Amino acid sequence: MELLKKLKVSRRFALRGMLGGIGVAMWLPVLDAMCDSSGTAFAAGDPLPTSFGIWFWGNGIHPDVWTPTTTGSGDAWQLTTNLQDFAGVKSAMTLVTGLDMMDAKFKGHGWGVAYVLAGGDGTPCTVTDDLFKLPSSHHFETSDATQYQPTVDQTIADAIHTNEPFKSFETGMIPFSGDVAMGTPGSNLAHRGPNDFLPPKRDPKVIFDALFSANQPTTPAGGAGGGGGDTGVPTDISFRMRRSVLDAVLQDANRLKMTLGAEDSKRIDSHMDGIRSLEQRIPTASGSGGTGTGTGGSGSTAAACKTPDAPPMTLADMTATSQVINRLVVAALSCNLTRVYTHLWSGPRSDSTYPIIQINGAHHAYTHGTDAQEPRSIERYIMSQYADLANVMQATSMGAGTVLDNTLIYGVSELAAPASHIMTNYHIVLMGHAGGKLPGNRHVRLPGRKVTELVLTLQQMMGLNVTTWGSWDQTSKTMPEIMT
Repeated sequence: MELLKKLKVSRRFALRGMLGGIGVAMWLPVLDAMCDSSGTAFAAGDPLPTSFGIWFWGNGIHPDVWTPTTTGSGDAWQLTTNLQDFAGVKSAMTLVTGLDMMDAKFKGHGWGVAYVLAGGDGTPCTVTDDLFKLPSSHHFETSDATQYQPTVDQTIADAIHTNEPFKSFETGMIPFSGDVAMGTPGSNLAHRGPNDFLPPKRDPKVIFDALFSANQPTTPAGGAGGGGGDTGVPTDISFRMRRSVLDAVLQDANRLKMTLGAEDSKRIDSHMDGIRSLEQRIPTASGSGGTGTGTGGSGSTAAACKTPDAPPMTLADMTATSQVINRLVVAALSCNLTRVYTHLWSGPRSDSTYPIIQINGAHHAYTHGTDAQEPRSIERYIMSQYADLANVMQATSMGAGTVLDNTLIYGVSELAAPASHIMTNYHIVLMGHAGGKLPGNRHVRLPGRKVTELVLTLQQMMGLNVTTWGSWDQTSKTMPEIMT
């Protein structure tokens, strides 16, 4: 009964144990026992957490395979070629098209990433020519480039963080490569100020260990078996010991399930099975999946605890790696480990290659070469991975709804038109319902309106008491069209 009492006053809860002398914490999803009778708030009265995320990719979009022919909500608009993989989560998409940066003239990737993520460099600018008057110490497409203002994720994290173990959590996919140096924004999305960045974790094993180590950045509330340390140093858990993290917490799990209802017990079983599946999918140093024999949520080695047979996976498999990272991010959100997360798929002006889809040339180079099918196919592939994240969120319950119901993702690239670099017609893919504030299933086209208006609106949706945002296109105007 003591565990049940802790659950009813907790916003998050961990099963804890030791694995070969290593502290392990397996964080649980939000359970019915933590919520009020309606499943829309915690039992103690606090609302279920709404999380904010950014999904960023480099090199913009091609409107001919992106822009729907109609606007509106529901069946009034249809997904285009490069958005087809969102079909199962269209109800949670808000597609905003037609937005501009200032007076929509030519500018490069470095200025675009400063604009869409930080609202500029802190210097008031209303037209593109004003950018020639920026301080000489501010660089945008050199090795000295950085973000000169906090990125919006960090502004939101500062405002909404309470006692979540991670104030923000940063992941990424493709390390930066290109023929022009992009400075810190090339490899890092989250910035707290000039040259003060939070590097993304790109290795699923590192992400797994960060989330399931008992050494959390801050000591969270709740959880059985005592609190974790505050060193923030991840430990190599199941990969070092070749055993499952579930072995360490099984006794705690079985003891907790004896106090819970049937649905919560099933939810814990499902969560533990999912964790074991992730352990087996993440490669070890030898390149094969994990080989631990940890038991699943039911406390046995039953078939439900095993993953289906699959070809051997290595970190060279871009799709498999991406999907493991997506599932780890959703696990962190469902367990309320963070409320702010960012995913840097590829950096601005990235020359990444995509052999996974038989495209071996450089992404950025394609946009200025033939500008044919290759960059369009790359964009669709990137969106398929963004859609995978949204689908996993939709399949993961949180209270009476899902993780997707309780998140707001800002999906954006630094450019609108990669071939011409004319800063017009940005396409921004918002995902999630923001805790009921964003209806979704909507295409809103607003030619000439500014990206800063949208970002100000997103901050207000996340509960920030902010009335203006941006130094380039500074605005106090919001975008109610996405909500009505």
